[in-house]
Amino acid sequence: MSINFYKIFRFLKRFIITLVVLYVASLIFLYLKQERFFFNPKVLDKNYKYSFKEPFEELNIPVDANINLNAVKFKANNSKGILLYFHGNAGAIHEWGTRAHLYLENNYDVLFVDYRGYGKSDGAYTNSNELLSDVQQVYNFVKKDYKETEIIVFGFSLGSGLASYVASKNKPKQLILGAPYYSWQTLIADEIAPPVPKWIMKYDIKSYEYLKTVSCPITIFCGTRDFLVNPKTNAKKLQTIKPEQTTLYYITDAGHNGIHITKQYHDLLKTVL
Repeated sequence: MSINFYKIFRFLKRFIITLVVLYVASLIFLYLKQERFFFNPKVLDKNYKYSFKEPFEELNIPVDANINLNAVKFKANNSKGILLYFHGNAGAIHEWGTRAHLYLENNYDVLFVDYRGYGKSDGAYTNSNELLSDVQQVYNFVKKDYKETEIIVFGFSLGSGLASYVASKNKPKQLILGAPYYSWQTLIADEIAPPVPKWIMKYDIKSYEYLKTVSCPITIFCGTRDFLVNPKTNAKKLQTIKPEQTTLYYITDAGHNGIHITKQYHDLLKTVL
């Protein structure tokens, strides 16, 4: 029985071409629709009524023409200042706001803000520059009522890079990062979805670059069982950028989204804040 190498070659050729076409098509789709993958917002009706255990004030912060970011602010007794909270890539502040008690108990007001397209906020993003501009506008808004020596900037997961950016451009009292990434592009392209090339990504939030110019104390929290944002390749590397002003806490047995519910974290906040 003879082997028809020509037919085998044609089959392999078509198979490879099909794979290449599918890969290119997927890259084009990802480039055009990458916001669907990077952001997982909960959209709320503009008439949605927030309900929290603690008293709060709902705010709308203007960041661009016809674009307001929705926020909720909680006031502490005997306030020492305010904690500006930039949350992760999922949900909205109707959920994130339930963490307010952690900071109110330590005598800090806290402001949770939704990004564009999240919750009741307006607009949508097309690149990381818009994100960075928005968070700076939010910081400017907070400065109207607080001295910078009274402002703590807090960022969790996606928000950690945004918080690092704000701290690098301003002079807050402290920067706190929860489950931070070294670089958004590195996290996606090298760790979460390796087939995705960095050059196709419109979003690049370089936490490692921002921390180089942060002048305030830096505190990092990460879970020892965080399998989404690996502490060894992210939090630990960030600590080495400015080790003399950075404190890294490993929260035992905590996953990516479980840091805030641990007793260890609650106890550490009393020292950090």
